[in-house]
Amino acid sequence: MSEYRLEWMKRPELMAGEFEVAVLPIGSTEAHAQHLVYGTDTFQVERFAELAVAEADRRGAKCILLPTMPYSCNENVQQVPWVMSLRPRTLIDFVTDVLASVVRQGVRKFVIMNGHGGNTSVLRAALREIFPHTPAFVALHEWYGVASDVEEEVMETEERGHACEMETSAMLHLCPEGVDMEAAEPTQGRKTIFSRGGVLFFVNPWHLYTRNSGLGDPTKATAEKGKRMIEAAVDRTAQALKELSDAEMDGLFPYRE
Repeated sequence: MSEYRLEWMKRPELMAGEFEVAVLPIGSTEAHAQHLVYGTDTFQVERFAELAVAEADRRGAKCILLPTMPYSCNENVQQVPWVMSLRPRTLIDFVTDVLASVVRQGVRKFVIMNGHGGNTSVLRAALREIFPHTPAFVALHEWYGVASDVEEEVMETEERGHACEMETSAMLHLCPEGVDMEAAEPTQGRKTIFSRGGVLFFVNPWHLYTRNSGLGDPTKATAEKGKRMIEAAVDRTAQALKELSDAEMDGLFPYRE
C-alpha cells in the first residue's frame, strides 16, 4: 500500500489495509518570533511524521498516519496576538477520544507525535490517565529530542528554545516556505528574580519572558544543519515504529524476557 495518510485514503484501501500502529501528530498555532510562521510547530511535526511513517512502512512496518492536530496548550502565551490555545483538559480529552476511535478499528498501538514543547507535561499526564482505561499501548514521541546528540554536534549556539537556531534550521529543511531569514534576529530570555535556578518551577508568562516571542539566535540556522538533525531523527523514529509494529502484544509487552 503506497498511501499511509488516513485523510488521503479511500474506503476500499482502508477496508483492505492491515495496521498495527496509529500515529497522531499534534502541532500548535502560535507566534514564532519575527521570521517563522504561526504554523511552525504544526508544519514541522506533520512533515516529520510523514517522513518517519513512510520510512517505517518502507522497512515493513504497518503504520497509519492520522491527520495533524493544529491546536495545543498555549495558556501562558495568551497575551501574544492570535495565539490559539486549548485548556489542558481539552487536549487530554481530545487524545482520549481519538484513541478510542483507533481502538474501535482494532489497532492497539498508538503513538502521539508531539511538536510543541508546551504540550509535554499535559500529554504525559494524559498517558497516565489513559493507562488503566484502554487495551492499547500508548506512547509519546517528540521529534526534537530524538537526535539531541546530532543537534549538539551541528548547532553553534547554546541558548535554544523557541524559533532558535535549531528550530529555524529544522524549518529551513522541512518547510522553507515558512521562513523569512531576513527577519531573523537574536533574542535572549529575561532573567528571573531567583538567584538559583531550578529550585522553583513556574510557567513562563511568554509575553514578559521574551520581547518578540522568540528565544535564541536563528541567524545561525541553515537548511544543512536541519537536514542532518532531521535525517537522524527520522531514521531512529522509523526504527522504533518498525519494532513496535512487529512486536507481539503478549503478557510481557512492551518488555522481553
